[in-house]
Parts: sequence; structure tokens; C-alpha cells
Amino acid sequence: MVLALVTAATEASFTLVTKYVVDEISMHGSQANLLPYAVAFAVLTLIFVFCIRTFIVLAGTLSNQLMYELRRRTFEHLQQLSFSFFDQNAVGWLVARVTSDCARIARLIAWGTLDLFWSVPFIIGIFGVLFILNYRLAFILLTVLPVLAVVSVFFSFRILKSSRLVRKTNSRLTAVYNEGIAGVQTSRVLVREQENLEEFKEDSTLMKRLSTNNLLLSAAYYPLVTLLISVATGFAIWFGGESVLVGVITVGTLVAFISYSRTLSDPLLQLAQMLTDLQRTTACAERVLGLLAVKPQIYDSETVLQKMAACQGAETPDGGDSEIRDIRFQNVVFSYKTSEPVLKQFNFNTLAGKSIALVGPTGSGKSTIVNLMCRFYEPVSGQILINGVDYRERSLAWLQSNLGIVMQTPFLFSGTIRSNIRYGKLDATDTEIEEAAKLVNAHDLIMALEHGYDTEVGEGGNNLSTGQKQLISFARAVIGDPQILIMDEATSSVDTQTEYVLQQGLKAVLKNRTSFIIAHRLSTIREADCILYIENGELLEQGNHAELLAQRGRYFELYEKQYRKELEDELMVHDV
Repeated sequence: MVLALVTAATEASFTLVTKYVVDEISMHGSQANLLPYAVAFAVLTLIFVFCIRTFIVLAGTLSNQLMYELRRRTFEHLQQLSFSFFDQNAVGWLVARVTSDCARIARLIAWGTLDLFWSVPFIIGIFGVLFILNYRLAFILLTVLPVLAVVSVFFSFRILKSSRLVRKTNSRLTAVYNEGIAGVQTSRVLVREQENLEEFKEDSTLMKRLSTNNLLLSAAYYPLVTLLISVATGFAIWFGGESVLVGVITVGTLVAFISYSRTLSDPLLQLAQMLTDLQRTTACAERVLGLLAVKPQIYDSETVLQKMAACQGAETPDGGDSEIRDIRFQNVVFSYKTSEPVLKQFNFNTLAGKSIALVGPTGSGKSTIVNLMCRFYEPVSGQILINGVDYRERSLAWLQSNLGIVMQTPFLFSGTIRSNIRYGKLDATDTEIEEAAKLVNAHDLIMALEHGYDTEVGEGGNNLSTGQKQLISFARAVIGDPQILIMDEATSSVDTQTEYVLQQGLKAVLKNRTSFIIAHRLSTIREADCILYIENGELLEQGNHAELLAQRGRYFELYEKQYRKELEDELMVHDV
């Protein structure tokens, strides 16, 4: 800001030097001494060059640092938001906030501040000099400012409205683009390439039209500013010329007025450009600040935070029990939407070390139960008690550090197999990584690859088969030795052979570990200590495999329809 002020003062001084040179030559002709003016011009030039170079470096650094900080904070905030937020917002919308919107805000704050502290003092300085030289001519130029203010307000509102539409459409376009890339295999299988292209063209055409309208507003704004300044300059030149002829002002003063009036257009246009960018960036800022204002629905209460602050260095973050002895769902009610309950007065309890299988029709609430267990969501009413204490009275860090989760669709991060398994325990040694892989029977499969544990998995694990990815995700889930293991359809997407390998490893993994298993395959659930049959958000039956078959209830019907043929197929495979 200081450099911008100095630059404005220096730039305004160049014309004054020119005025005095013209007056010196007019008064003394060939006897004029121009050396002092040459020295003054050289000094001003050096100051000007130094200021320009330095504030470009500083503004560029500020812009990059702001961009970094905005993106870091936005990404950090996204990591803390509840799952329900991501259920309601598309990936493309979020990507646009973190990338283009943050970049536009950072540029405006850095370069807009520079423009503001250069153009406004420059304009004030020019008019100050003009009033000193000749207040009548200065008033002629000053008359343009109120008209410029009205024009600026008129266009600002329209540019802001247009910019909001552009940013909103850009977010939707980014979301469509992201989905098109992420779902390219599905699109090709369903032969939807042309339909996808048409949908993208429709959004892209709308984006082009709105962007064009936004640019047309700017295209009308800037020439209008230039026209108003030029008209005022023309009147000043006409009136100043008459004043020179009658000897009221000197030729140097008239030259200074002409130069200043022409120079005045630069800061005014720069200010107009900044105001236009401000309107465009306001739409971006509203979205980014709106995102940062979203509060996580799942968070540690003030009481828990106070416990954590008082228990630094304790075995657990909040000073509570480190060992999980029992888990109880007590009258748990939950709904994603207020009018559509997913769980209705759900009650269940288990001791540590037991394996719990959840079965039932699609949409019955099985995944919701494990999501609540992981505290990705919290009950609308009722309680989930661990060791007799509501788990909302314990820290999120304690609970989720004791969880190992394997989802239906395995996701791997870009990097090596070794780094992906290490995600489950960031300080794990190579020996611990290999032990975890051996525990789930993944070691031999990994070593069969050309680079073993240093094999690059590719984006999302695309260089590996689904079965290989799932085995690695199992190793990642168990390397931290979690007390609770969650498996949500973990074997449904793998082939029979890979499932058999997993089953052999699971016997060791599940031993003395509390586990919640959602599965449709009998081979995965029949060894569970307790099977819960869930339907329409209610627990209808519970017991082990033999007990539920003996009841000849809903589980028995499910077994007759689905599992008997699966068992026969499995026996045939083993015989072969």
C-alpha cells in the first residue's frame, strides 16, 4: 500500500516536470537551463521503476499466499464436515469453490488493494494539482465524477447479478464434467456418450451465453467511462486554449492540464475495472465464505473439549476408558429427512469381541446402523452407549481411532501399496505393514506383483483389480489394531476365489475383536456370533445362524430364497 501511494505521487510528478520544462523554454528559449529538470525526471524514473518492480513482487507473493491459505482452510474445513453435507453437495461444486473461486478472491484482494491505493490517491493528487494550477479548469474535469459514480452504481448491480449466475453455472458445469470423467466406464457400457455430450453442451452453451452477457456489460461500462472523461477533457482543452490566448495561464499549465486529463483516464478505468472485478468476485466470496460458515453436525461438545484439554498426555484423548467392553443401542431413532424415519426405536447390545452380522432387504437400515456406530451420523433420539456412557460424551478422536472400516467399493489413494496400507497407521514400520498384509492373506498376492509393496496403485487404485484393492483396504483397516471392525458389503464386489482368501484371513482378524458385518453372502455371515435381521428400520429377529433357522421366521425365508443355492454352489466349488 505504501509503495502504491509512492507510485501514485511519483507518476503525478512527471507531468509537473513537463509543465516546468515547457514554461522554462517559453520564457528563456535557447537559454533555458533544463539540467535540473532532467535530473528530476531521472530520479522520478528510478523511484517509479523501483516501486513498480517491488509492489509487483509483493502483490504476487501476497496473492499466492492468500490463495494457498484460502485453499488450505477450505480443504481443512471440508475434512471436518459431516457426511450429511457431502450427501447434499456435488463434488464439482466443491472443487469449483476450492480452485477457481479461491484463486479469484486471492487475486482481487492482492491486486485490487494495489489498484485501490494507487488509483484513488493518484486521482486525488491529480485534482489537487489541477486546483492549484487553475481551479476553473479543474472544476470542468471534476464535473465528470458524479456522472461516473451514477454509471458505476448502475453497472455494478447488473455485473454482480450476472456474475452470480456465471459462478453458479460454472459450478454445475464442473460437476457435470467431474461426473462425466468419473463415470466414463458406465457411460460407455450404457452407450450414453452422445447423451452425456448433449447434456454437457447444454450447460456449456448456457455458460457461454451468461459469460458473454457479463462481458458485454463490462464492454459497455469501460467505453462509457472513457467517453465521459474525453468529453470533460475536450471542454478543458477548449477553455484552457482560450485562457492561454488571453494570457490567464501559461502554455506549460495548459500542457499539464491536457496531460493530466488524459492520464486521469488510466486510474479511473483501473478503478472501474477493480469495481467490476469486485462484483464478479463477490459472487465467489459469497460461496467460499458460505462454505466456510457451514458447521459440522458431528463435533465434540464443549464438555468433551474441556476434558481433552485437561487430559493431555493421558492414554486416551479425553481421559476415559481405553478398552471397549460393551456397546448398546438404546431406543435409537434416526432419519436422513425429518418425515422419513430410517430406524425406529432400535435396541441392541453386545459385549466386546463379538461379531454381529446385519441382514435384511435393501434399504432396511443396515448401513445406517454402522454409520451411527462410527458416529458419521448421530441418533435423532435415543442413545448409543459404550461402556454405559453415551458416545457423544467421548471424543470423536477416541472413537474413530478405534475403528477399522472396509467398504463395499474399495478406494485407494494415489501412491504405492505400502503407502496405502500405512494410511491406517501413519507411523507403521515396513514390518508392521507386511504383518497386516499377511493377517488378511494379501502378502503373497502383493509379492507376486512386479514391484511388490512399492507397486503404484494409480488414481483410485485403477492399476489393480477389485479383489486386490479390497485385500489392501482390509490390511489398511486392521494395521492399527482397531477394537471395532466395520465391514459394509466388503466381499460383495470380489470374485469367489478372492472371497475365499478373505474368509481365511477374517478368522484371524475377527478373533477377540468386535465387528459389525453387512453382507448378502451366507459364507460371510453364518459364522457370526449374532445375526440381526433388520426390516423397515426395525429389529425383527436376532440370534446365531442355527437359532434363526430354527425359528423359521424372516431369516429362514431369506435363507430359503437366497442362501440355499449359494451354499450348494459353494460346496460344489470346494468339491472341485
